[in-house]
Order: sequence, then C-alpha cells, then structure tokens
Amino acid sequence: MAEPLRVLVVDDEAPARSKIRRLLAADPRYSVVGEAADGPAAVAQVQTLHPDLLILDIQMPGLTGFEVLAALEPPLPQVVFSTAFDRFALDAFEASAVDYLLKPYDSARFAKALDRAHALHGAGKGGELKALLARVAKAPLERLLVKDDDRWIPVHMRVIRRFSADGKQVTVHSENGVHSVRTSLIELERRLDSRRFVRVHRGEIVALDAVAHLEPWDHGDGLLVLKDGSKVVLSRTYRAAFVERWGLED
Repeated sequence: MAEPLRVLVVDDEAPARSKIRRLLAADPRYSVVGEAADGPAAVAQVQTLHPDLLILDIQMPGLTGFEVLAALEPPLPQVVFSTAFDRFALDAFEASAVDYLLKPYDSARFAKALDRAHALHGAGKGGELKALLARVAKAPLERLLVKDDDRWIPVHMRVIRRFSADGKQVTVHSENGVHSVRTSLIELERRLDSRRFVRVHRGEIVALDAVAHLEPWDHGDGLLVLKDGSKVVLSRTYRAAFVERWGLED
C-alpha cells in the first residue's frame, strides 16, 4: 500500500481546522502532518514539513493564502482552497488549483476534493498553480515576508524605507529593522506599488515618502537624504523618473 499523502491544514479558525482534521481522518490515503493558524506559520510549516497537499484558507492574519503561495519556492504542494468568500479567487483558481471548498461544506464535498487531489498527485499541478498565481497577483504587494531568527514575520510596505541589492538577496530597510529576502531587486520591483516606490540606482529602490531632501552630487548624480538620516545615491540614469514621481520639475 502506498504511503499516505502528507497534508498541512491552514485556517485561522480552530473549529475549521478541527473539522478538516476529522474529515481527513476518515480517508486512509491522507495523513495530517501539521496545521497553521496564520500565513507566516503556514510558510514555515511548508518549508519544514514538505506536505503533498495544502488545505488552505484565503483570508488569514499575517498573510493571505495567495501571499503564502507567493512566498513559497517551487515545487509547490497541491492546493485545495477552503474559503467563505472571495469569489474572484474561486473563479481564478478553479482551473489550476486542485479544488476549492466554499464554506460551509459537507463531508461528501470534501471527499470529492480529496479524490481530485489523489488523482492529480504527481501530475505537475503545482507548476500550473504557480504560473496562474503570477498572472492573478497583479495587485502590488501590501506585505513582505521576512525571516527573523527562526520565525517568519510580515512587514507592511508602509514601514519600509528602501530596498538594497545584496548579492542574490535584497536587504529590506524598515522602521522595524533590517532584514534580508531571497529575491532579486528586479523581481521585487515588479511587485511593488509604483506610486510608493521608485528605483533610484541599479542597486537601490526607495519609498518616496521616506525621502527628506535631494542634494546635488557629482557628474549629474544626486544624493537622497532619507528621513531616518541614511543617504542613497540617485543615479543620473534614474534621476528624471525620480524627480517626476517625487513631484519636482527637473
């Protein structure tokens, strides 16, 4: 007999998690390996437990279900969404997620989702889901997940002052401290709100609201002094775009 598929249950409501565990216990094809009550905990659990299947809520503290998936590195586990609303998510993911469960659902509907997950296991649905997520997640990031010692925490964009390229990572400078994320500045820039953040140098992106003043510098470059006292070079390559977005006339 094949090993049961490993399941991680993610929902911010304890009764919902208990119900899912009870329904899973009736199916020997699956084994619950853990549960999480919020987005950051879900990311940490996936990275530690490597489940085959996520039963994933959408609206949760810390990170939404979408943001959890965006924070994960491929290969992704299969995903069954479990949600009480967010119709756009149901429509968007119906084609590529294994299934979705609209709360409240009964045992028969849950069993149907498990049957689909078992039939599709190993069929490459995670890659399709990741591609769909990239198309659907057009809205700018509201929070960024960063690692703090042995835990993951969300940092809201409104407290971030700038991003600096650091090899294969990006250093995040915020009111809450300095953190690193494993991504490129180019990839991160694609997900930022262009009304709030602007590239000022090949290796720097700043929050417009974090800039205190601009000083002239050498060879057409400028020097941005941020409200926290830090300084960032404004390259002449990006000067015109910056001053336009900042509201100056160059």
